[in-house]
Amino acid sequence: MIELKNISKIWKEFQLKNINLKLNNEYTILLGPSGAGKSIILKCIAGILKPNSGRIYYNEEDITDIPPEKRNFGYVPQNYGLFPHMTVYKNIEYGLKLKKLGKLEREKRINEISEFLNIDKLLSRNPTTLSGGEQQRVAIARALILNPKILLLDEPTSALDIHNKENIINELKKIGELLPIIHITHDFLEAKMLGKNIVFISNGEIIDYGDKNYIFNNPKNEKVAKFFGYNIIKYNGRLYGVEPHNIIVKKYNSNDKYEDELRGEIVGMYDFGHYKTLTILLDDFTIKSIYYKDDLNIGDKVLISFKKYVILK
Repeated sequence: MIELKNISKIWKEFQLKNINLKLNNEYTILLGPSGAGKSIILKCIAGILKPNSGRIYYNEEDITDIPPEKRNFGYVPQNYGLFPHMTVYKNIEYGLKLKKLGKLEREKRINEISEFLNIDKLLSRNPTTLSGGEQQRVAIARALILNPKILLLDEPTSALDIHNKENIINELKKIGELLPIIHITHDFLEAKMLGKNIVFISNGEIIDYGDKNYIFNNPKNEKVAKFFGYNIIKYNGRLYGVEPHNIIVKKYNSNDKYEDELRGEIVGMYDFGHYKTLTILLDDFTIKSIYYKDDLNIGDKVLISFKKYVILK
């Protein structure tokens, strides 16, 4: 679908470094810390920014020099980009008017998309009166109504509360079944819920790319493992990455014998109801664990072992 060949881009004080990437039609997440270069890549794909070097292809056609309005890619910026002086209806209608579609066709499309995204009762309102989740739906509707070949989303849930975030994620799952989506986020949990393929980006470079399950289960190095929420544990001269749910914790008493287990102390605990997160001090560093029982307290000595781990390079 989309192929980036040797793309470099200097933007202010930041630089993309020789990006090579070939994406298929499955839901793709550009994942990485803030300032990694994800938005610059997306804007180059959209045509908003032009690379300093390299070429961009869509279905093997070179689109590097094609302006954004002729690519027919739906782009939703992080700030939604809605016109505050226009109603929701007119915001959604705007692109259709530019394409000079007739009034009846415009009305038909707006009714269909507003029902699909559950914003049909908001059409007469102004964007400034809407919640963040409602504004996000309007921005997505404005992009989708033009029947784009791809939907490009720049951190679509970053400004939303938990409830609205969950709703938008469910909407995006539905949309992702209808057309390809390239979606930026720095939230690895969101990436896990939505992405089929993950592109991990850091400091203007692609660190890893592939199937979601492979990427999250095989972090390439310590930096990526930390970003994915792994505990980093040094033991017997090796470096291990262990996810919190793969840490086995049991209470220790002085009669216990232990060989392959680590000894620690609980120094923090947060109760989520059906499970707890534990902060455990091991020597001079702490790790996080998920625990499902009620028999431990802060200050308890514990033994630690691992159900599953990765050895980091």
